[in-house]
Amino acid sequence: MKIKILIIVSAVTYCSFSQTIYEVTPGTKGNEITLTVANISETNPTANVNVSLAKKSSSLNFSKEEEMIDNLVAKAEAEVKFTFDVSRNAIINKKDTIEFMITSPDGIMMMKQFIFSYTGPTEFKLEQNYPNPFNPTTTIQYQLPQDSKVILKVYDILGSEVAALVNEEQEAGYKEVKFDAINFASGIYVYSLQAGNYFSTKKMMLLR
Repeated sequence: MKIKILIIVSAVTYCSFSQTIYEVTPGTKGNEITLTVANISETNPTANVNVSLAKKSSSLNFSKEEEMIDNLVAKAEAEVKFTFDVSRNAIINKKDTIEFMITSPDGIMMMKQFIFSYTGPTEFKLEQNYPNPFNPTTTIQYQLPQDSKVILKVYDILGSEVAALVNEEQEAGYKEVKFDAINFASGIYVYSLQAGNYFSTKKMMLLR
């Protein structure tokens, strides 16, 4: 997802903006917000314009939280880009608000808010573990379109259960669990997910 916003500034300015709700999917990476800061003054430059993330969310991980525009001449624009990843554990349908503050020594003070809503999956799905092959830990991801009783187990190649990773009621959303095979021998293992009437299995390989 890419968002582009134009912010118009001049000396001694304070502005507010109407709100838009942006829908994002938990687990997505490389999302981008581009703030274009425009100096509309006909004659006056501005300098040291600071764009910073003033209000954060635990569900959003930004690669940076501030950037300085050293010089912005009259009738000019400058772009500031912020990239972020969305946590796979973000709560479905929850709305999060983040805020960017734009300030400068000559009196510019502006706030821009972004409201995010985390969209849920539309189907049950069990993903291939990663890394695969692995040693000794790997991650298993799955998704639930509705609240479900979830059972996630690991079996050896002979069909014997070797680990019960999940056995509980879970809310709809994107899930992940770590499997630590430090005490297991090399070889092929099978993991299975049962959620409601959904059932799926996949193979994974442990290499020492």
